[in-house]
Amino acid sequence: MNEPTTALPSRFERFGLYHLERFERENTGETAFEIPDEELTRQVNRISVKGVVLSCLVGMICVFPIIYVDVRFTNASAWVHYGWLIAVTVVATAIEFYCLFYISLKAVHKVSELIHLEHVMHESLEDGIFGVKNILARTALEINDPELKILGIDPFKRISKKNLFVLGLLYKGKIIVSNLLLKYSLRFTVGSRLLGVPILYAAIPVEMFWNGLVILKVIREARLRLFGYALANKIADSVAADGYLEILSPEAKKGCLRAIGNAVVMTQNYHPNMIILLLRFKDLFQVEEEDRYDDWELFLETLREVSEQERNFLLDLLTVAAAFDGKLSPIEKEHLQEAYQQDAELYLKRLTDLTSHLKNGRLNAALSLCQLDFIKG
Repeated sequence: MNEPTTALPSRFERFGLYHLERFERENTGETAFEIPDEELTRQVNRISVKGVVLSCLVGMICVFPIIYVDVRFTNASAWVHYGWLIAVTVVATAIEFYCLFYISLKAVHKVSELIHLEHVMHESLEDGIFGVKNILARTALEINDPELKILGIDPFKRISKKNLFVLGLLYKGKIIVSNLLLKYSLRFTVGSRLLGVPILYAAIPVEMFWNGLVILKVIREARLRLFGYALANKIADSVAADGYLEILSPEAKKGCLRAIGNAVVMTQNYHPNMIILLLRFKDLFQVEEEDRYDDWELFLETLREVSEQERNFLLDLLTVAAAFDGKLSPIEKEHLQEAYQQDAELYLKRLTDLTSHLKNGRLNAALSLCQLDFIKG
């Protein structure tokens, strides 16, 4: 049984949705595909710079009182010292988190205005946990995407949940570890003061660095997800408009869902770009039941059984789906060779170029490589 894609968002996600709903939208009238890639890049960079500057200022302002209190009460009793330190840390951290979340939400909102998704949205995706605002809220707040099994496809079929948990802990602890390493390395090399300033203040540039890095990461991921959303809808609309729904055989239609499903499994996460593509094709083919759409051997069998033209179409779709998260995993590279066979060089170049365009924010260049047809390559 498939889990619904209209489940209620978490309380944290609703916090993001609340702010995104309140932000006013500017509409220039141009669609995302009418704006040159160079202009899109320039405007995204401008949003990024503003976000980084604001996040660095927030880090500096919020960390300063924590360090000041730590230095000010160093010689006081433990109760006084740590009482003040804990109280100020809790308040300052809460303020910093709220400000950073707000900056992130505002940044992804500004990026979404550039894309003008209202021109490429589809009614089947407007609501639910894979709606645009839900995706943006999770991106800005760095919330994991929901673990669903759409059409029985398991994104973690080839990866350990324990490994994902450990990686998450390491990621969340990066700032603490950086601060400790810097503080104790400086204390070991130059003592408790540097140029008359207590070493504890070294935490300020570290905090500013990580805050800026997180904002950059959020904006780049938001751009990738927004581009993927726009492209997935564009691809699905083109398939319908070009009459492929009437031409493709029932086996080839299953092959389409297996191409996307196996791309999800090889990527080892439920990246929204792939899910949007999967949901649009699921809607196009009016499929609701599971049929081992994440089975790689069945997909290879389908490639052998369909006509040469349909095989070309399926390899096009597999290439696009594999590129949609903006990176290539070792598992993808290994398995794609099996599917491409003698045409590996041709399709791998397209895959590499498309991945690069998506990762670097070249929307129109990416669109030119997302065409699905019956022609090889």
